[in-house]
Amino acid sequence: MSIFYALLLPQHVRLAINEARRVLFCSSGHPSFRAQQGWILLGETSDRALTKKVTCPTLPLTAKGKSAYASNTLFFPIEEKELKQIRTELGVSHPYSGIYLGELDIPYETEIPQVNNLRLALVEILKEGEITLWRTLAEKRLQRDTAF
Repeated sequence: MSIFYALLLPQHVRLAINEARRVLFCSSGHPSFRAQQGWILLGETSDRALTKKVTCPTLPLTAKGKSAYASNTLFFPIEEKELKQIRTELGVSHPYSGIYLGELDIPYETEIPQVNNLRLALVEILKEGEITLWRTLAEKRLQRDTAF
């Protein structure tokens, strides 16, 4: 079981990500495309509460609609510099910068809506073989140009 800081996406972006993941699952049958939400993982932590003061990344965030594959993960890339400050403030890092899709390297391209608001969350992820269980432990809305 691992706990991650993650940025939860607004509903209109989640719907687009879920559609992309549905297409990828239907074409490949790989279970990782249905295992987790579309989110931006910031890094693993031992924290169990959202107590650190962080600054919201500059909005809107723009995800590239062409998938990339790194560290055994398929994702829609987001510029690393857009997430650098919040990762520094949280004291975490992650091997890729983007919106999680799954674990199979399949080229995919689609239009991703701009991310205009974000919620910071602590997400617990447990992997057992091909089964992935996750739950959100805590979350708070981040406001543009404001530290929370």
